[in-house]
Amino acid sequence: MKRTLLVILTLALLAVAGFAGFRALNARAQQAQGVAYETQPARRDDLKVSVSATGVVRAAQSALLLWQAPGTVESVNVKIGDTVTAGQVLASLELTSLPRALILAGADVGEAQRALDDVLQSQTQQARAQQAVQQAEQALEDALSPQGAQASAFEAVAQAQKAVESAQRNLDILQTPASPQAIDAARATLLLWENVLKNTRQEIERVNDKLKNASATRMTGESRDLYEALRLDLAQRLVKYQRRYEDAQQRYQRLLQPPDPHDLEVAQADLALAQAQLAQAQREQERLKDGADPADIAVLQAQLDDARRLAERLKGGPDPDEVAAARARLAAAQAALDMARQTAPFDGVVTAVDVQPGDIVSAGASAFRLDDLSALLVELKVSEVDINRIQPGQAASLSFDAIPGVTYAGVVKEVPAVGDLDDGVVSFRIKVAMSAADSHVRPAMTTSAAIVVTELKDALLVPAQSVRFLAGQRVVYVLRDDQLVPVQLVLGLSSGGEVQVLEGDLQPGEEVVLNPPVQEGGE
Repeated sequence: MKRTLLVILTLALLAVAGFAGFRALNARAQQAQGVAYETQPARRDDLKVSVSATGVVRAAQSALLLWQAPGTVESVNVKIGDTVTAGQVLASLELTSLPRALILAGADVGEAQRALDDVLQSQTQQARAQQAVQQAEQALEDALSPQGAQASAFEAVAQAQKAVESAQRNLDILQTPASPQAIDAARATLLLWENVLKNTRQEIERVNDKLKNASATRMTGESRDLYEALRLDLAQRLVKYQRRYEDAQQRYQRLLQPPDPHDLEVAQADLALAQAQLAQAQREQERLKDGADPADIAVLQAQLDDARRLAERLKGGPDPDEVAAARARLAAAQAALDMARQTAPFDGVVTAVDVQPGDIVSAGASAFRLDDLSALLVELKVSEVDINRIQPGQAASLSFDAIPGVTYAGVVKEVPAVGDLDDGVVSFRIKVAMSAADSHVRPAMTTSAAIVVTELKDALLVPAQSVRFLAGQRVVYVLRDDQLVPVQLVLGLSSGGEVQVLEGDLQPGEEVVLNPPVQEGGE
């Protein structure tokens, strides 16, 4: 009981102190002559909360091409700014200037290719001979045991007959006009789904009105969740009902219209084809009815003997190790030849040329730099404090000191799982893909980025500089009837000098004081 009384007395004293402070503040405000309050209206607007970072522009793909062998540059086929494709030869060395081992290896390319072709050709012939033996054995077996072939022929006739019946049925459907009963049934189905759509839309509007007026009706959080779930369920139903309505509409219109001439032609062609296949199957069944002719069996036996002799002759075939050796020899010879030239590893733009014809280069010397400028990336350093708020797919705006007045759009592409430690500071290098970079943006340029991590729609906003603390509570001061009135608020996210108001007796349009007089005990 004593504790309850003590709590009541404490709250009463705090209320008296707050009221006294508020009266003193208003008294000083009324006594201050010539003091003009700077105000700004509370407003409803979208609020984008972003993380700021700086970084550098990179090409989507870059490569520094080095010479793999020493020699004299014979030709340079590109210049800075040229666009090249993957595999294109950029420069080459004089073959006579290469080391002797590379010259000999390069000269072996043609011979190695011919050797590999010979090996593979022998292997192919052997496989085909084995296949011919299997086919000849099967043909002879079918001829000596006609029951299986006759059963297959009977099944083929049955299947062909079904195909004819199906094709005839499809053609009859197209050629037969729809009955009045079918048209009436289709129209009734269409009207049914039209009415279902209308009722569902009305129900969605009713739920939206309930949610829109939630604050006025003091709807509880639990009730709001129920209405939100109902709205989602209705939206999903609406999509399903719309699809069924469209199907019913198409079915109804199709019954009212004559058949498409093209559809008739296709159906007639399908029927003709099915009838031809049935006739062919019936002829084959008739041929196999009395079994194979002795002369046919003799021919099949001779074909099998020939196939077996050819397979035996090719039985040895190439050794697998020989095939592998031939492939390796060709690859080694081609690799040696490739060392005498520079080729583009991917599509891109030549951004550096370090050689010219007649230069004597050594292995490892720089030849070209190639960049894929079709897509640019921005590599940003983000603090460990902000990294968990950044996800792939978030929008970013990019600005450059070198390109004043222009803002570029981007999308977060990669967020690393591991950061970098530099002088005790942890940062993460994320990659942002620029959406529409122009010719003014160049690799190695520095940029400032703002990554949108949260976006609030239609939030009540007040200037951050207007927020004060009064008796341990966040308040803003508004002018009501020429009196300064503190309004206690519950605040949310902030960005760009504005703060989201979650709760409080503040309406959009009310003038919020940016420079209220300082009250003792407040700030």
